[in-house]
Amino acid sequence: MARMQTRVGCSLLAAMLFAFSGCGRANPAKTPADDWTSLAKQSRLFADAARWAALKQQITSDPVSRQIFGVVRDTAERLIDQPPVAYVDKGAFWHGPMRQAQGRILALAMTYRLTGDARFLARAKLEMRTLAELPNWYPQHFLDTAEGALGMATGLDWLHDALTPLERQYFAVALIDKALRPSLLVSEDKTWVSGSNNWTAVCHGGLVAAALIVADQEPALARQIVARAMKHLPRYAELYAPAGAYSEGPDYWAYGTTFYALTADALRTALGSSSDLERAPGFPQTADYTLQMTGPTGQLYNFADNGSEVSFEPVMFWFARELRRGDLLQRELANLSALAEAIAAGAPRGDASRMLPLALIWYDPALATAKGSTRPLTWWSQGGSQPQAVMRSAWNDPHATFVGIKAGRADDSHAHMDVGSFVLEADGVRWAVDLGRESYPHARANGLPNADLFGTKQNGRRWSIFRCGPESHNLLRFDDAPQLVEAKADIRPLPPGGDGVGYLVDLSPVVCERVARAQRQFVLHPDRSVTIADEWTTGANATQVAWQWLTRAQVTVTADGAILRQDGRTMRLRILEGQGATVDVEDVSKPRKAWDSPNPGLSRILIRVKTPPASVGRLCIRAAPGVIP
Repeated sequence: MARMQTRVGCSLLAAMLFAFSGCGRANPAKTPADDWTSLAKQSRLFADAARWAALKQQITSDPVSRQIFGVVRDTAERLIDQPPVAYVDKGAFWHGPMRQAQGRILALAMTYRLTGDARFLARAKLEMRTLAELPNWYPQHFLDTAEGALGMATGLDWLHDALTPLERQYFAVALIDKALRPSLLVSEDKTWVSGSNNWTAVCHGGLVAAALIVADQEPALARQIVARAMKHLPRYAELYAPAGAYSEGPDYWAYGTTFYALTADALRTALGSSSDLERAPGFPQTADYTLQMTGPTGQLYNFADNGSEVSFEPVMFWFARELRRGDLLQRELANLSALAEAIAAGAPRGDASRMLPLALIWYDPALATAKGSTRPLTWWSQGGSQPQAVMRSAWNDPHATFVGIKAGRADDSHAHMDVGSFVLEADGVRWAVDLGRESYPHARANGLPNADLFGTKQNGRRWSIFRCGPESHNLLRFDDAPQLVEAKADIRPLPPGGDGVGYLVDLSPVVCERVARAQRQFVLHPDRSVTIADEWTTGANATQVAWQWLTRAQVTVTADGAILRQDGRTMRLRILEGQGATVDVEDVSKPRKAWDSPNPGLSRILIRVKTPPASVGRLCIRAAPGVIP
C-alpha cells in the first residue's frame, strides 16, 4: 500500500494544546503541530530522505560517524544467524525482550538502509514478523507495549521502500491493534497517560511514533493519539523545571528524556513542528544534568532507584545538535571509542545502547569545533520535587573531591527514604556510598509483589527493603524513626564567603515528629575537605541521634572519629563538635530480609549522641582526604 498525503485538519489537537497551554509550555502562543496537511509522505521518523542521503556520505568522510556506524553494523552482523527474540516473562514482564527487539530492528534497519545489503533487510523483517505475530504486546505493563511500538514503527518507516505493500499493511495493523487501540483503554486519570514520571514520556513517545507511521491507514486514530500526548506531555515536562534536574535520578533521566526528545524529533520530521516540546522550562538545561551528577570516579550519584554506572547515551547527541555544544559529547565519544576498540579486539561489549542508531542520525560533525560553556563547580536544582545539589573541587581531575546531596520527599516515583543523604568522593574513591536500587526481579521473586515494591505509603513494605529504607543511607536519624514520606525538605545555597562553598538542607519537615527543628550543612573547603554540620532542637522528650555513613572502606575507630582506607588511599573523619558522641562500625554486608541483595564489603559508621529535652544538639564532622594521623 503506497503512502498517501493526508489532508485532514486537526482542530481537536489544537483545542487540546491550547487548553493546556499553561502547563509548562515555553511559548503558549506558538501555533502547535496541528497541520496534518504537512505530514511527510515518507521518512517520517528522525531522518528525512535528505538526511539519509547525507548519512551515506557522512559515514565515509567523518571518523566519528564511521565509528558509530561501525558499532551499529557490527551489532547487525552478529544478529544475522541468531534466532528472533524470545518473549518470555522472567519477572520483568516483556520489558527486556521488547527493548531487545527494538534495538535489533533499529540496528538492522539502519545497516540495510546505509549498505543495501539484503541480509540485513531479511533479518529485520524476521524480527518484525516475530513481534507482529505475538497475540499482544503486554499492555498490562504498557512500557513494554510502547517499546515494541517504537521498534516496529521505526522499522516500518526506515524500511518502507524495501517492504511489499502487504508487509507494510501487516506491520501497520500490528501497530494499530497491539499498541494504539489498546492504549485508548487506559484511563487518563492516575495512570501513565497523565503522569509525571518516565512512564509518561516512554509510553506517549512510542505511541506517537506509531501514530505518525499509520496516519495514512487510520488518520483519525493517529490524530487522537498525538492529541492525547500533546495534552499530557507538558505536565511530564514540569519535571525539568526550573534548572534541568530530574526527580527520578540520572538512570531514569536517560530513559524518560530520550523518549521525550525523540517524540519532539519525530513530530518535527513528520509534521514540521513539535509545538515547542523541547523548549519546556528547564529542558534545554537538562543537557548538563547527568554530567553534573557524575563524580570524578566516573560513577553517577545513584540516589533512589538508580545505578552508578555511566552508560552510552545517544540522547546527548540530540542535545549537542540542538544546543550547538560539542562539549556535551566528550564522555559519549570516549564511551564510543571503548565500544569500537572492544569490537576491533574481537570482544564486543554488551552495553551498546539499543538506540545507538539514533546517535548517528543526530550527530553533526561540525560540532567537533563547537565551543561549549564552562560548567560551574557547584550546581543545584533550584527546587523541584526532589531538590538536589552537587559540589566539586575541580572538573577533569580524577582526584577531585565531589559531594552529591539529596533532599526532597520519599513518596515520589522510585524515591528512597534518603532525605538529607549524600555521597562523597575524593582521591579517586567513593568514600560515602549510596547503594541505589534493589533488583526488581529479585525482590518480586522473594516475596515482594509490585504493590509493595513500589508503594510509598508511610508504613509500606518498600521501606523494609534495606536499599530503599533509611538504614542504608547517609542520614541524620532521630530515635531510629523513619522519615515522614509525605513531607518535603529543601536545599538552598549557603551565602557566599567563609571558608568554602556549601548548601543547607532543612530536615525539619521530615523529622518533625521527633524534634522541633533539624538542619544539616555541607561545606567544601579549598583544601578539598568537607564539613558536615548538623544541628537540631529537641521538644519535650530526650532524643537519641544517629549519624550514618555507609562505606566500602576499611574503617578504624579513633579517639575523635575514624580513619577510612581504600585502594591505597586514606580519609579521616574527625568529630569537631558533638559532646558525648560515640563511634561504632557495623557490618551491613549480608541481606536482612529475603528480598534484600547482599552488599559485599559494606560497613556503616554510626556516630551517636543523646540530646536532653528542650535543648539544641550539634554534630560537626570534618572529612579530610589524604590525611594520615
